[in-house]
Amino acid sequence: MSGWCKQWLWGGLLLAGTVTALAAESVVVPEGNFEHPVLLDRERRTEWVASFRVDARPVSREDYAAFVEAHPHWRRSAVAGLFHDGGYLRGWSSDVTPDGAPEAPVVQVSWYAARAYCEAQGGTLPSLVQWEYLVDLIRRLNGLSDDDYANAVFAWYGEQRPAAFEDRALGLSGFIGPVNEWLEDYQLLLANGDRVDFGGGSCGDTGRLILRYDSAHYATLLRYQMRSNHAPETTASNLGFRCVYP
Repeated sequence: MSGWCKQWLWGGLLLAGTVTALAAESVVVPEGNFEHPVLLDRERRTEWVASFRVDARPVSREDYAAFVEAHPHWRRSAVAGLFHDGGYLRGWSSDVTPDGAPEAPVVQVSWYAARAYCEAQGGTLPSLVQWEYLVDLIRRLNGLSDDDYANAVFAWYGEQRPAAFEDRALGLSGFIGPVNEWLEDYQLLLANGDRVDFGGGSCGDTGRLILRYDSAHYATLLRYQMRSNHAPETTASNLGFRCVYP
């Protein structure tokens, strides 16, 4: 099925649901200027990011169970096969009964499912710019050195354990923590004026695009690259999400 056809069906599924109250407490992120650590657009090195709100923690299994209760077409037994890779909510004991601790981040959800959840809460998935601006802001507000940040990221990818820092400035938890998180525009799209190309999954393609060749920028490139390896249908045991709001 073509990409536009999937988008049409997905939009129909959203219309079939209702907007519900915010499932998690959100945090206000102040506006500010953002310097892109990976130059995906050769004409845009910095940009202004407007203030937004973000969930204080990743969406939990309990939150997601309430979502599928209210939106039956997103239950494991009912969701269309083209919106996941076969692993959607794998491990749940029933359509509405999560595995593990209720407060743990929900995993095994595709990009389509994560988008639908955020839409139902009146939000969206974070954009790449919002997410990376937030990472930069948290590092600065919490006094995290480049080496501390890089070591935490490399440890996460190397050992699959939560990063060794928590945000004490904005009150966010689980950030670069127990799960990797979906973004609205998670793939590496390279822009040159009006021309846009997919960056692909090669480190060689994107390594030349980082702004500076230091440990922090290499760590950030690793995060960009790992995200871009996913397909919208991907589900994984270490992949969750949170939502943002205007």
